[in-house]
Amino acid sequence: MAAVSHVRLAGIASAVPPLVTRDYADLGIAADRMKRARAFRRRPAVRAARWEQCQSDFCHAAAVKLMQDLAWEPASIDVVVLVTLTPDYPIPATAIILQDRLGIPKTALAFDLPGGSATLLHGLQLVGSMLSGGDLKRALLLCGEVSKLAEGPESIEGVEHICGHNGGAFAFEHAPGAEPMFFHTGGDGSEMTAFYMPVGGTRCPPESRMFTAENLATPDNPALRFRLDMTRLQAVALRELPGSIAAVLAESGRSIANVDGCYVAPMGIDAEQALRARLGLRNDRFHGFTHEYGSGGSGSAILAMLARDAARLQAGRCTSLLAGIGAGLAWGSALITTDRLVCPDFVELA
Repeated sequence: MAAVSHVRLAGIASAVPPLVTRDYADLGIAADRMKRARAFRRRPAVRAARWEQCQSDFCHAAAVKLMQDLAWEPASIDVVVLVTLTPDYPIPATAIILQDRLGIPKTALAFDLPGGSATLLHGLQLVGSMLSGGDLKRALLLCGEVSKLAEGPESIEGVEHICGHNGGAFAFEHAPGAEPMFFHTGGDGSEMTAFYMPVGGTRCPPESRMFTAENLATPDNPALRFRLDMTRLQAVALRELPGSIAAVLAESGRSIANVDGCYVAPMGIDAEQALRARLGLRNDRFHGFTHEYGSGGSGSAILAMLARDAARLQAGRCTSLLAGIGAGLAWGSALITTDRLVCPDFVELA
């Protein structure tokens, strides 16, 4: 549990690819899934980056737009942090590439936090803590996913699925007297196999045999994808997130009735609705999967905030609750109060 003082969230922005709808039959989706799709009267859709586009391209576009709308000069940025599961390269940190592309001084701190939705909560707390003392004045926390792993038809399992590539930006600044931000995080490494990538590290490095034509054609080739057990992840989320959210509310002295918007990283419609019911929030105050923008990983919170509540966030004072669970398994929640948050329209990279 942590409270961070004297830091203000000044703005948020997101860059996304164009939305393209598809036909289930064209994607080779089984007949039973097509029947379910007709029942929901939706067509599968994608926001997929072009092959040559990477995480830095989308985060760069979001950060440029946000700095323009805030009238922040690149020279005023002291910290650049990127939260993502899909960096441009294993080495160096993509944040350093973005520091250079954005014209931010070489003296600024720049580093990556590898992870998704839960790691975003870690990034929010870390950046806030770095600015709270006042030695560092402004920071960009960048986030999102641009995956090039297994985005084929077999990954489109339900009508709610959209490939949600995106790059987002939070802009923070030191602000004496600003209302505190509250954080609660946790994790359970014994559940790590519920959401992990088995190949690529030193425990199980890539081997040439994994990339033969025969193995590449195998759907469950571990070299090609993350392993995700959604049933286990949802069970842990419903077990841990209500307590995490209760902890930040108690520390802040607020009740759920004081929350203007709750933004939960996508974890399946049924699980999201179960969590909403446990929290006692109305549908218009609870936002998880955002159909038009997809499952955006660490960028999901910004996608939902801009798609659902931009007008309210821009109009005045709002208390936002962010929560998520991700690889590890790790989870967390944050309570952040903003006042006339700068929220540019989505930047669409054709």
